[in-house]
Amino acid sequence: MNPAAATAPNWLDKLAARPQLAIVLFSLALLLAGNWILPLTDRDEARFGEASREMLQRGDYVVPWFNGAWRLDKPALIYWCQIASYEVFGDNPFSARLPSALFTTGTALLLVRWGKKITSDNKTALIAGAMFVAGLHVAIIGRVATADMALVFFCTLAAWSGWELTRPEQLHRRLWWWIFYVALALGFLAKGPIAWLPLGGILISRALRKNSFQLPLNETVVGLTITIALVALWGLPALKQTNNAFLTIGLGEHVLNRSVGVIDSHGMKGTLGFLALVPLYFVTFFVSFFPWSTRVPSALRHWWPKRKRDDLGWYLLVQVILVFGVFSLVRTKLPHYTMPAFPCLALWFARQIANEGNIFTWFSKRIIAMTIFVLILTFIGFTFARNHFLTKQLWLATQTHIQPQTKIGCFGYTESSLVWEFRKGTTNRIMLGDIKAAKNFLTNTPPFILVLPTKNLIDLPDTNGLLISVHGLDMVKLKNWDLTAIIRE
Repeated sequence: MNPAAATAPNWLDKLAARPQLAIVLFSLALLLAGNWILPLTDRDEARFGEASREMLQRGDYVVPWFNGAWRLDKPALIYWCQIASYEVFGDNPFSARLPSALFTTGTALLLVRWGKKITSDNKTALIAGAMFVAGLHVAIIGRVATADMALVFFCTLAAWSGWELTRPEQLHRRLWWWIFYVALALGFLAKGPIAWLPLGGILISRALRKNSFQLPLNETVVGLTITIALVALWGLPALKQTNNAFLTIGLGEHVLNRSVGVIDSHGMKGTLGFLALVPLYFVTFFVSFFPWSTRVPSALRHWWPKRKRDDLGWYLLVQVILVFGVFSLVRTKLPHYTMPAFPCLALWFARQIANEGNIFTWFSKRIIAMTIFVLILTFIGFTFARNHFLTKQLWLATQTHIQPQTKIGCFGYTESSLVWEFRKGTTNRIMLGDIKAAKNFLTNTPPFILVLPTKNLIDLPDTNGLLISVHGLDMVKLKNWDLTAIIRE
């Protein structure tokens, strides 16, 4: 009898009897709970949510638009998913966030199925999926309206299928081959070439453990050709429509420049700044993968002596280290960049600790604590916070004065959430700019609304318009602002 099983709580035994259903229900409950409470936050959520809405309004499903201009930061897959959600549930924060929750749940389900395939112990598979979902960073990012969880899902699918297609004993290599190269294509359409890191993990594994990994060159070339062809079904029309701007901006600015330069102050400039931040992700890992991270070093020490006999464990860690290594060398740094490593890490970690005598008691306490924490944060914290978002307060105060033809200008405060909120009521592009442009905006023929920091109101001539002032929190700068809307109807 497995000594760990003797200490497993009864509720874990019952969940492990149907691990796939259990992880789907747990993940959806955790990630969808209260996902309608907060408005879309600055900056990424509002940008993704609005770009999907404008694609739908325009009927242009090739090139994303934001505020009447191309948004070339990311490929189109996440926008398609959000559009599908809008069609069913309307264009609202819950709909915009739903695809992320579904991709996160899908990733956890992949881990359960992969875990069941490599071990007869359903509890290990269930724990791997639950650890992934209830890790601190995934529990947060897994519910936000961005492309990150779509990327994580397809990276995980590529990592699993890549493992299967390289097994010398695999009887269904053709099926896994197709899954792998289609996953690479869809991952690219989710967030660009970073989705091809699992291929790098396979190539490293093949180079270092040739006898354990089968990777015929001709099959690889054909597979990559198919991957590129699938990407090209969207990419070629997108390049044609944007006069190659998707290549120069999407890949040039948002991939290459992000790798060699610092964007939006997310990093430190200079050689010393770069070197100082190289170990950053190996430190933030202990917060991002909390509460499981504290036990990972000891699991690694126990696994190390048997590493030569454990091809799967070695492969999973190669995929993890590759993600951490690549993003440690990228100059622009954000904590969520390393999230594609977490599914492989969760499966590796679950396998290592499965036979420890106290593991299920240790796990059950932490999964319950994390669930309670997330639900309290969602239903109490979010409910309190929703009344303090500056842009939302501005929209609520001014929405009755907005008509489809109303021109709206926002100066001195130009967050993307303004576009998301105000384009509910107007068909016009929202004018965004510095405070110097506000005087020119006042020359427009009514109806119009001019928004600016209240402190700058004295710099403008009297317009005899209605003045509405609001107070709230700027989520990007984490400070309170006072804004005034000048309304001419």
